[in-house]
Amino acid sequence: MARLVQVARHLKRVRPHVDCAMNKLLALLFLALSPLAAQQGEMQAEAVRAFQAGDYATAGSLFESLLSIDPKNVAARNYLRAIAQRRKSGPGLEGALGKILIPKVDFRDVSVREAVAFVSQTVRELSGGKQSVNVVWLASPEQTANARVTLSLQNVPASDVLRYIGDSANLRFSYDAHAVTIKPMRNPQNGKAAD
Repeated sequence: MARLVQVARHLKRVRPHVDCAMNKLLALLFLALSPLAAQQGEMQAEAVRAFQAGDYATAGSLFESLLSIDPKNVAARNYLRAIAQRRKSGPGLEGALGKILIPKVDFRDVSVREAVAFVSQTVRELSGGKQSVNVVWLASPEQTANARVTLSLQNVPASDVLRYIGDSANLRFSYDAHAVTIKPMRNPQNGKAAD
């Protein structure tokens, strides 16, 4: 089933004109492949993951499918309301940064703070000052002091550059309407922020 969801995401990236009908078809196919109770739990978990990743089309289709199976699913209704609200308010910062291609990134053992500053400055320059990247550091200077970044990229959306920086520095980047929040990754063993 995870493979089916990966295929759906790949199709969405490769063919942006794939509409909601395709997502609904994939959701129905998803339904046909697993037992009902387990399938609903898995579908809801995947829908929540898609929502958290900002993939509102996939999340919306999955939540709509869940409602067609169980019209009393309160979580699905609430997520659909949240999706409608986010669509109304626009793509947000992550969507805006996803539209700005940074022509070249060539970091060789730079600090994570220098790398983020580079992206912020480049976004401002490429957008003619119309877009900026506000940053909220929830990782202390001690947590980022030894975080070094080495990346070599060409023609990559600014949002992806930030994600790569976070991955290489063991930091988690999240977006809200006005800022990028940078936090330490959680340690999978104890759930606490990694040092």
